[in-house]
Amino acid sequence: MNNPVFTLDNVDGAYARDYRVLKPASIPNALGVAGLAATLLASIYCGWVDHSLPDFAAWSSTLWMCLAVFSATFITPRAFAPGFLLSLLPFLIAWRVAAMTDARVMVWVASVAAVPLFLQFVDCVASDLRRDRGKSTAWLGTLLWQATLVRMYFGLNELCHSAEKIFAGMDWFHRLEAGFQGFGLGEAAAAFVVLGGLIELACAVSVGLGLFARLGAALSLVYFLVATVGFGGEWSRGYAWASAGGGGWEYVMLLMVVFAGVMFTGAGKFSLDGWLIHSGRMPRRLLPLAVNAQGNDQR
Repeated sequence: MNNPVFTLDNVDGAYARDYRVLKPASIPNALGVAGLAATLLASIYCGWVDHSLPDFAAWSSTLWMCLAVFSATFITPRAFAPGFLLSLLPFLIAWRVAAMTDARVMVWVASVAAVPLFLQFVDCVASDLRRDRGKSTAWLGTLLWQATLVRMYFGLNELCHSAEKIFAGMDWFHRLEAGFQGFGLGEAAAAFVVLGGLIELACAVSVGLGLFARLGAALSLVYFLVATVGFGGEWSRGYAWASAGGGGWEYVMLLMVVFAGVMFTGAGKFSLDGWLIHSGRMPRRLLPLAVNAQGNDQR
């Protein structure tokens, strides 16, 4: 009764797995590390040799890739789920910045490096499902992985918008600042660009990586309502996203439905929340911000 934390055994029997076996069975981690290290070298080359990564973009891409390599080297071998996720987020930011600034060497290297990362994730899912084969939890496990894939895609998609606002260099920043001034923000436009980028980064971390996912999903819903109702105008343009007068509410509603689902249920076992809860590092008072115990009570 005096235990200050919950474990996944308290939350969901289907989640209560040993995280030491939640990992790829065939794809070695060395391939992922090698790809990330090559991308780091490419970012250094593009930032300080051919200068295709301008000003702040050179620093941000290199620092993000240092974080990715560190996580893949030192965290992933000990706990695959948190290590993989903490490598994936900075890698995607750096890759996006390279694409936006036309740093072709880094784009091509990162494109190749993405292959072993993708295969590691697929291998992890497949090996986890194989352990459930023939058990009553097999179908439940399949549905949970389906939800995980959707959650990660829509959450990490926000990195694209965050990167262009705060990590892609001053040229992109000033372009967006000019766009925000068109909303009537005047001299406050620059601050709103930074604020929007930080919120989108927080959304990617919370929903995409699953860190206090229910809280992050709720805040993301509020953010998209404010951004689209107050500034974007999507709700007044009709349904279709690809329309002559600008995007309608089709894609915005898709985002909000996914975030609403995460807000009700949490992120699942392949997340930072899942690892924190399973390892006993999640304080009891913070658990409702991460997972809905009643909604996940499937044994």
